[in-house]
Amino acid sequence: MALGEFMAQVFPFRAYRYNPARVAFERVLTQPYDKISPSMQEKYYAADPHNLIAIEKGRVQPNDTSQKNVYTRAAAALESWIREGVIVTDPAPAFYAYFQEYAAP
Repeated sequence: MALGEFMAQVFPFRAYRYNPARVAFERVLTQPYDKISPSMQEKYYAADPHNLIAIEKGRVQPNDTSQKNVYTRAAAALESWIREGVIVTDPAPAFYAYFQEYAAP
């Protein structure tokens, strides 16, 4: 067996990110979704129409259905922001380092 059969193949990619020419990061970034209280959610919605809250933790509406709900609205928002240039991809593929720390509660 070849070594490649047992090794992960990792490839660079073009990440999506907010366009700093279109938004102020302090107005569009949020806490992790599981840390967001209802009052924080409202604060984020009021901060900017392109706040990540619309994708990360959308509002549940009383008339939600399987065809129209928080997930379909999040997808529509993301697609719209990409079309409008609010969210852009990096110019070239890259590797992205990600570090995370966790402390047990």
